Amino acid sequence: MAKSVLITGCSTGGIGHATAGQLAARGYNVFATVRNAAKAGDLASADNVTVLELDVREQASVDAALAQAGDIDVLVNNAGFEVWGPLEEMTVDDLKDQLETNVYGPFRLILGVLPRMRSRESGVIVNVSSVAGRVSAPLNGLYSASKFALEALSETLKYETGHFGIRVHIVEPGGVDTPFGANRRLAGAATGAESPYAELVTQWDAAPGRLNPDGSAGPDVVAAVIVDAIENGDKFRYPATQDAEFVLGARKAMTDDQFEDAMRQQLGLTW
Repeated sequence: MAKSVLITGCSTGGIGHATAGQLAARGYNVFATVRNAAKAGDLASADNVTVLELDVREQASVDAALAQAGDIDVLVNNAGFEVWGPLEEMTVDDLKDQLETNVYGPFRLILGVLPRMRSRESGVIVNVSSVAGRVSAPLNGLYSASKFALEALSETLKYETGHFGIRVHIVEPGGVDTPFGANRRLAGAATGAESPYAELVTQWDAAPGRLNPDGSAGPDVVAAVIVDAIENGDKFRYPATQDAEFVLGARKAMTDDQFEDAMRQQLGLTW
């Protein structure tokens, strides 16, 4: 019998969309969720795929999607967005919104699937984090905080539920060529407003190209890592792109000061 997978954040062009396609091609029964079904693209007519509308910020929406999907073997928490700008120019509401989608959303889904997974003593939960879940950077403090939190929840979940035969994995992409960046909510200097942080934004806008001179990885690259985590699951954390492996490897090998110096040099930051 084909295993059932529920994936959040499956809009066209993103990691969730690519993951749904790869898993469907491998014979999984895929529930691809989007906030707006019109953004599901070719998944709406794909074999082995059922598109469901789901807003991870709303408990009623989560409950309805899980009721339609039924017994889920694999949960992939992928939906997320970023509020981007200097911390001083953020608001408490910005932080609340960031956590609502990137932390509370996955938590709602996890609570929804755990009882059945625990009772049958099997299941896989893959939480799509980010290199920002291990290493914070200028202008992405709120996003990074949300991914740090997701990683902490994932670690605890691994310790608590492994006893019941449930596997938990974290996938950590770096830069990926998806609509994610275009969908960021910009704040303060990031909007082009007059700000003491304007030069930082200018410098940071040029930084990604210094990590990925040949361009960012496509979503299929990350999707393949998610599939590997589901099917093989031989480690807890999966850096998912070349730049993520580079940054996380450097962070592990260096002291705080060494890492900051190395990244400033690599990224050309004089701020």
